[in-house]
Amino acid sequence: MQKGILVYVAIFVILAIVAYAFYQSYSGPKTTTTSVSTQSSTLTSTVRAHGASTVMPLNFSTTTVKYSSCISANATEPIANGNFSTGTYASWNTTGTGFGTAPFNLTYANDNNEYYSAPWSGYNGMFAATTYTRGLSVAPGNLTSDAFTVIEPYLDFRIVSSQSSSLYVQVLSNGRPAITTHYNTYTSPSGTANPASTFVNASIPIASLLCRNVSIRVVAGITGSSANGKDYIAVTGFYMGSAPDKGTTQPVNQTINATT
Repeated sequence: MQKGILVYVAIFVILAIVAYAFYQSYSGPKTTTTSVSTQSSTLTSTVRAHGASTVMPLNFSTTTVKYSSCISANATEPIANGNFSTGTYASWNTTGTGFGTAPFNLTYANDNNEYYSAPWSGYNGMFAATTYTRGLSVAPGNLTSDAFTVIEPYLDFRIVSSQSSSLYVQVLSNGRPAITTHYNTYTSPSGTANPASTFVNASIPIASLLCRNVSIRVVAGITGSSANGKDYIAVTGFYMGSAPDKGTTQPVNQTINATT
């Protein structure tokens, strides 16, 4: 009899342990803390699934991100047609005429001297989205990606842009600007001049938007002629990453709006 009681007690204890473990695994979203280092800028952000986060300053040395379980286990995650490798704007939408009807073939452009002063460089692949029009004119237009879920803390890409309040890259949340970033790639971090056809690495911290659906919008609001033909923007190579690209250029300015 005593042996039978001990067996029942042992079974009860085992069932209790299993029930507790089950409860722990399904008791709500998990959060994890990790540190993400950058070369010249970092961020501090607390993010929970579909929750709010702190504003991200650009210049300090240690990054701590508290995030929900939606973050990818991979170092990088692609964005659909982020390199425009299809030779089309598949997975992107254009408004206005600035970006034309298809991405710009950089290999063809270099073979046919379609650039300012120096061949296009600093890119990978073959195509870029740009308002460059062979120096004849510049026209306004927007380029917007299809929505995707943020599962990495950085949006990395390559860009050519003069410094202008009318040229910038945005991250949209719920169709509204969450982050707006301006660049001047014509000057390198060392202060030397870059050709107007040199792509540089760029990175936008998007940890505050983890687990949310967002879109990328590239804005060119300049209209003009050959007199301001170099006031164009070119972008390619979009992907999400666990860290910024090496040699990432600093933005001229960045605005981070509250998101809900």
